[in-house]
Amino acid sequence: MICQAGYANVLPPGELRIGRQFSEGDEVPVSGDEDAVFGVLYEMDPADELLLDGYEGVDHAAGPSRCDKKVAVEIRPREQGRGEYNKWYVPATVTRWLDEEQRVLRMGAAAVAASGPQVTTVLVYVDEERVRLGFPRDEYIPRMNRAIREAVSIGFPKQWAEEVMRKAIPLN
Repeated sequence: MICQAGYANVLPPGELRIGRQFSEGDEVPVSGDEDAVFGVLYEMDPADELLLDGYEGVDHAAGPSRCDKKVAVEIRPREQGRGEYNKWYVPATVTRWLDEEQRVLRMGAAAVAASGPQVTTVLVYVDEERVRLGFPRDEYIPRMNRAIREAVSIGFPKQWAEEVMRKAIPLN
């Protein structure tokens, strides 16, 4: 979804919603026929993650999560605080690894040969405050068009991109 700030956001499933996600999140349509989120994962070291946190506006001074009965602390360790986005660590099913060589190094050749889709924990930046649909900022449209083209070229589901992303990102 594109939230009212003009950038992409992820709305958690109903059982994990907190705050405004309850009162304002029902206006967001499901993500295609499968109601799933597709994306490209990147492996980062801690220094790169810290740098990305800066671009995403994460408030490192925010207190610990107060929603631990609703959302596990392992998923949402901190409050959003004054940040633009908060960090959530969620399970994701990897249907295809683009760098098979790295996968073999991590799991071993026999494990790779025997395994199907793999579940791994991924970092997702979630704006918990701005959860209503909005329009993309003008500067964001070309970046997202490039991201869509590149993702589809490496195997991202084109139908999902058209059904879900094109609703908010016009061709330019």
